[in-house]
Amino acid sequence: MKELQVPQFHKFDIARSQLVTATEIFFHQRNFSAVITLAGAASGILDELVRREGKESFIDYACRLRREVAGATPPRKATLHHIEIRLGISAHKHLSEKDSPTVKLDLEKQAIQALLRALADYMTLKGDQEDFVKTVLQWTWQNSDGKAIMERYQAVPERQRPKK
Repeated sequence: MKELQVPQFHKFDIARSQLVTATEIFFHQRNFSAVITLAGAASGILDELVRREGKESFIDYACRLRREVAGATPPRKATLHHIEIRLGISAHKHLSEKDSPTVKLDLEKQAIQALLRALADYMTLKGDQEDFVKTVLQWTWQNSDGKAIMERYQAVPERQRPKK
């Protein structure tokens, strides 16, 4: 009996596929919970890939920013947990004995936020030139007052900006 060859996949390709699918679902407004779930899974992979390249991941930037602003660096794991709660990712993957079976979520808002978090690490690895990335960035610019966001960003001290 011949053994079947099982194909190998690079984790980056899996994360990219999750992000592309999450983007398509978001723009068709079909299922914001699926967007959060896919973006959260992609983030888990991309975060580690960014760190393996010796670059600053979204979570590491959040820790560094907290240190710059508040003078103390929070534990990475606690920061990750806080962000996953804020973006609704934890609500989409956990239910412990002590948790309520119901949860309040702003699904559309949290879906785009979860997508942008994953895209931050994706862009650290591959830049912003792919069509699906450009589409999300353009939508965000148009729907979040991009000009005002850029004005606030320009006022941020250099040491508090993401590392390139």
